Amino acid sequence: MPANVTYEFSAAKEKFEAAKTDDEKLIALQEMLSAAPNHKGGENLRKDISRKIADLKNRMEKKAQAQKKSGYTINIKKEGAGQVVLVGLPNSGKSTFLTKFTNAKPLIAPYPYTTTKPEVGVLNFGGALIQIVELPAFLETKEMAPQIFSMIRIADATILIFENSNFKRLDKLIDLLEEQDIFVTKEKPKIDIVKSQFVGVSFVNEQNLLVKKEDAERLLKDAGFRSHTIILNQKTNMQDILLLINPRASYQKAIGVSIPISGKKLDTNKYKNIPLYDFSEINEINEKIFEMVDKIIIYTKKPGQKPDLTDPLVIDKNGTVKDAARAIHKDIYQDLKSAKVWGSTKYPGQTVSKDYILKNKDIVEFVV
Repeated sequence: MPANVTYEFSAAKEKFEAAKTDDEKLIALQEMLSAAPNHKGGENLRKDISRKIADLKNRMEKKAQAQKKSGYTINIKKEGAGQVVLVGLPNSGKSTFLTKFTNAKPLIAPYPYTTTKPEVGVLNFGGALIQIVELPAFLETKEMAPQIFSMIRIADATILIFENSNFKRLDKLIDLLEEQDIFVTKEKPKIDIVKSQFVGVSFVNEQNLLVKKEDAERLLKDAGFRSHTIILNQKTNMQDILLLINPRASYQKAIGVSIPISGKKLDTNKYKNIPLYDFSEINEINEKIFEMVDKIIIYTKKPGQKPDLTDPLVIDKNGTVKDAARAIHKDIYQDLKSAKVWGSTKYPGQTVSKDYILKNKDIVEFVV
């Protein structure tokens, strides 16, 4: 190893040597690659680290495939308008939340690990049925944790349950997730990578690069980006680039809910960029859950009749009149000419095109 390595490289190497899981090793290796010396003497070191990263990713992928084939899984099929998972440490109040907000009746007991398998309930928000999944509190165990973290990754959003405004417990949840590259306090870097017909790495908006260009190029090339254009839509440091090239990085919408077991209520509405709610704020929590699944509710009406407010359509946020028509029936979608909309239009009942973008709780009358 070159003698003139930095403190950051040495710290990352110690982190790698102490790592117990493949996930921890991958994170440490990526940090080592970022901090490796960029002079000629460090070339072999960088190649060796890149080879270790490739071998580790290959092993992790084979392990995931083998686990999938074995049938050992706790995944719950997504249904309804969206899927939101409840995550918490033992005895944090997840089952209490599920009972209060959904139709589920999980076992609630004053001892840890009452929930040993996912419990599923349905939250009805104005006709939008949202699947709420309570996950077992096995985040630190070797056997179940990979399955639980996998479910968190594919969910539309996460609710972090902690009791009595105990921010140490909330911090523990955040740390457990981020150790697995599941980020609930950060947003995905606003950086785009585009395949190029030319050999080499180039940057658009290079003025946003906060590190030496050659260091960023080296890191990207070592990670396999050898003919790419990097579009920097934000101020970008080395940590942003590491997040960008990390194939496991997942950015989850999340809220925190405090269960006041001893009557203690929250005194803040945000923590580390995570919106916080007290368990008693039922309406606000319901609205936020619906907002996080990125759906909108659309009511329909027939000509000359009142709108049907009992059985709304649920479509993706920024969905169009065409999307709403498709949700009803393919014949309506195929024959659709235009629509009249009440709500988001300038005038009530205004005629709009098929590509008009609808807003939540719009009323639509289809013209075929």
